[in-house]
Amino acid sequence: MKVYSIGKGPSAMTIDAPKAAIELGKSLVISGTVTDISAGTQQSEQLARFPNGVAAVSDESQSLFMEAAYQQQPMYNNMTGVPVTISVIDSNNNFRDIGSTTSDVNGNFGFTWTPDISGDYEVIATFAGSNSYYPSTSSTYFYAGETPTHEPTAPQATGLATTGDLMTYNLGVGIAIIIAIAIVGLLLLRRKP
Repeated sequence: MKVYSIGKGPSAMTIDAPKAAIELGKSLVISGTVTDISAGTQQSEQLARFPNGVAAVSDESQSLFMEAAYQQQPMYNNMTGVPVTISVIDSNNNFRDIGSTTSDVNGNFGFTWTPDISGDYEVIATFAGSNSYYPSTSSTYFYAGETPTHEPTAPQATGLATTGDLMTYNLGVGIAIIIAIAIVGLLLLRRKP
């Protein structure tokens, strides 16, 4: 007593990149998800079985995956996700595709890339759509920069005299001079008969 509707459904994407600045020349991982957001995915049974969302899968995997998602059939491990194109807009405002990947049966994708210029980047993940899903896209931002150069700093001098030390020294020298003058004076007075 269930009615199944078959047709192209909406998809949704998420994307994530490092939130902290990365050093230029170092690789970063761009990751995200591609999910099916059709009305059926919001039913309590599907929400319970797929708490992170129902994955968008390839047209070839569609029949087996829908049977698993909606008819409690086994989930086969030969199912595949959908193709994802990764693009960037760099700090020079150049748009370019940097590669592509395929999401897995859980809807997750990951892509490793090494930024080639310094500055802010917008990274964009795009699913172009299929016979089963409408397209979707998502973007986020990251920064890649030069290795910071630190100016050499002089080592902290240790063992320097303090003001109190200098005053004590001056006082001691002053007393020594007075004593020396007094001794010379006494010697001169003694020499006279």
